[in-house]
Amino acid sequence: MTTLGLAGSPDALAQQGATEAEAVAAQSGSSADRKAGMASVPPGKGKQEAESAARRKTRREMITVRGERGSYAATDSSMGDKRSTPFLEQTQTTNVVTHQTIVDFAPQTIEDMAKYVPGMVVGNNFGGTQDSLIKRGFGSNDDGSILRDGVRMPIGRNYQGDTTERVEVLKGPASLFYGMQEPGGVINVVTKAPDFHRFSANFGTQWSSLGGGQGHLDFTGPLGKDFAFRLIGGFRNENYWRNFGANKQVLVAPTLNWRHDRWDGALSYEFVDYHNVLDRGAVFVGNNPVSGPQKRLDEAWTASFGARHLIASHLGYRLGAHDRLRLAGGYNRDDYHDRQADPSSYNPRTGILMRRYRANSGTLRANGSVALDYIGTHELWRMKHEITAGVDYENRNQDQGAFYQSANQGGFYPSKPVYGGLAPTGRLNPASSNLQQNINNASGYLKDNIHLTKTLIASGGVRYQWFALRYGSGIPFVETTKASHTKPLPFAALVWQPFKSVSFYGDYSQSFGANLLSAGTVLQGGYKPTTGREFELGARYENHGLTADVALYHIRKKNVLQAAGLDGNGNMIQRLTGLAGSKGLEASLTGALTRHWSAILSYAWTDARTLRDTPETEGHQLIGVPKNSGSLFLTWNGALPWYKIAMRAGGGVQLVGTRAATLNNSFQVPGYGTVDAFASWTVPKLFSRQVSLQLNAVNLLNQGYIITPTGSAFRNSWGQGRSFAVATNIAF
Repeated sequence: MTTLGLAGSPDALAQQGATEAEAVAAQSGSSADRKAGMASVPPGKGKQEAESAARRKTRREMITVRGERGSYAATDSSMGDKRSTPFLEQTQTTNVVTHQTIVDFAPQTIEDMAKYVPGMVVGNNFGGTQDSLIKRGFGSNDDGSILRDGVRMPIGRNYQGDTTERVEVLKGPASLFYGMQEPGGVINVVTKAPDFHRFSANFGTQWSSLGGGQGHLDFTGPLGKDFAFRLIGGFRNENYWRNFGANKQVLVAPTLNWRHDRWDGALSYEFVDYHNVLDRGAVFVGNNPVSGPQKRLDEAWTASFGARHLIASHLGYRLGAHDRLRLAGGYNRDDYHDRQADPSSYNPRTGILMRRYRANSGTLRANGSVALDYIGTHELWRMKHEITAGVDYENRNQDQGAFYQSANQGGFYPSKPVYGGLAPTGRLNPASSNLQQNINNASGYLKDNIHLTKTLIASGGVRYQWFALRYGSGIPFVETTKASHTKPLPFAALVWQPFKSVSFYGDYSQSFGANLLSAGTVLQGGYKPTTGREFELGARYENHGLTADVALYHIRKKNVLQAAGLDGNGNMIQRLTGLAGSKGLEASLTGALTRHWSAILSYAWTDARTLRDTPETEGHQLIGVPKNSGSLFLTWNGALPWYKIAMRAGGGVQLVGTRAATLNNSFQVPGYGTVDAFASWTVPKLFSRQVSLQLNAVNLLNQGYIITPTGSAFRNSWGQGRSFAVATNIAF
């Protein structure tokens, strides 16, 4: 089914993932902005001098923003207001993984962003095949919190390093602008935009110590005066880090942007054909896994595979110097299949693991969105008002298709695995097939940031949210849930900036959404939507390329969908707990320490618990949430004395504490620490081309650890072992 729904990322959406420089150029270069720039010139100056002042202003803004592209610090973000907002004036906590961070540390999935953002850890990612991030204690692999240029993405892997400019994370309930969300936060992947100014191209390869590698091509440039294009292509065939398997992918991503007078628009498409390892991970007895990370418990045929399509577009019109309209929308579709060697039971006395073949065939996951926004800035009673108002509509659809399953089969010893004993054949399971879940929602929203004085901003807003859900499964199909709900969601915040480099803020926000059930799960008990609210207090610092913030928050969430073990058929049981809560402290510091040294520092203390439920679970920690987590990365950059070679080198450690592995905390998985490092060299002119070489090391000390528990003694994911990658890039 074709779907339409939530769109409306930030200004980053308006430029389809434009870089900061291109976003400023697009806005500052319009006729309305030029008029605004001339109007600010004192009376008595001529037209020529006014235009010169406007050009100087535009150049100054562009130079400032372009400098940020090489920094770990972001001095603005569009997540909280759908417009570029300075760091010290933002009304909620926002963390940005900048372009330079992505270039240096070469993250492979969206889950790697947890290394650089406080209060985020990896959740149940279905054997390493789905994005899953827990933010401030809440989140799952189907919580709808991953956006691409403002378009909500389906389950699966939705981050591509070749196409990504930066990643923005808005903490706390984000339902005001982004609809049905978890109260922990929302993540927007901002993609690279075409270059209107010059033609350029680069070709890069990356070779892995595990075997195989990947490559990419990136072309961009103007097409006449009003158009610009970008075409990115990528190919990957890389061995998996455990004893067998490979990840394969083909990527094609064209983008066309358009600007004329007061109009701007963009149309982008991305196609990904993928075949990835599905690793069921570790089986636990008590607090210990029955085997180590070296040998898998799967078979060579286990995999997830399919094709993803994403179309995103926007059309903007500037009404005047201070008002603009934007119509944005997108559609994505994932045609998905998988094959699993699923562990079902383990006998500690005999050492035998029972497994069975399971497979989802013909699964369709599709989301779509359309949103119309008004964004204006006006002065009333000597107070500046930054107004964002709009309406949106979204449809989310999941159709599982056929589900196959074999009988349980023994004869497999995790301590000495012998593969090939389990065949990839099974019978159709009518009861678990044909899962259909469809959600429609529509909303209207309004937010006004009122600059009461030069140092004080009061912000208020409200969203009125409606959604209808239809859920059922089976052959023949049986509808088990049909419901619709509405709710107003208020927002309030206050920002005080007593000094040039320091601000304080506080906010109150709410979340509201449907509880989404994943394929291969059953719901225990009745269905209800989930609601949440958060109070937050924080402080920020920004000065000379260095940003820092600290935040205290308190979240309450009703009707929390939790994993509660396996049923007799091996399906994951999910049920709603009455009330869960999360409170904590987060702190981060990013940017330049000196001329040559930069840092990324993050820390989070998170107390996330079930507050009201059955006696067996009440008061226990939520699954997968560590009380303490943090990271420290340092980077040196400078010039070598030979051939004007620029060098960057850095590394650091991520630390994650002990986490509860089940809803009743019957066992825990231990904490871990991993060390990553990189070094890169760039020659500006080698045979008239810029050439770079980069070496990355992941988990340098080869720490064996569980990256995420799943709510069961089975299917707990191992974190990646040590690997090295050598990358080359030639810019034309």
